[in-house]
Amino acid sequence: MEPTFEEKLKACIDLCEEGDPEMCAFLGKEFYYGWNIPQDLDRALRYLTVASESGDAISQFTLGFMYWSGRGTEPNLDEAYKWFLKAAEQGVPEAMYNVAKILLTKDFEKNKSEAINWLRKSANAGYDTAYDMLSDFEDD
Repeated sequence: MEPTFEEKLKACIDLCEEGDPEMCAFLGKEFYYGWNIPQDLDRALRYLTVASESGDAISQFTLGFMYWSGRGTEPNLDEAYKWFLKAAEQGVPEAMYNVAKILLTKDFEKNKSEAINWLRKSANAGYDTAYDMLSDFEDD
């Protein structure tokens, strides 16, 4: 007899609770977005943290966004930056863009050059929003 959805979900949760980073990456996003299961931001934060610490770039990006937006946790710009930077260093264009935005927010003049570098990387990776922001800088 085929296992029920609930039985499959429980098996996945059990794997994640045992620390399986791939399952935590999968379930973290499922719980964050509430795609196939009810949204649970506490579980999303916990599972995405496990996956992020093991190096999953999309989990790092999502976790960074949680800390940036305060969705499911208290807003924390330093934690957001940390996780966006890890994802950016692995090639996630949206994370590169967010690293630039945080750098500019923290200290515009001091971080402008580094932020522009991240915007260039993001734009070169195909993220149009970064290209638009970069063109604003180059117009100045």
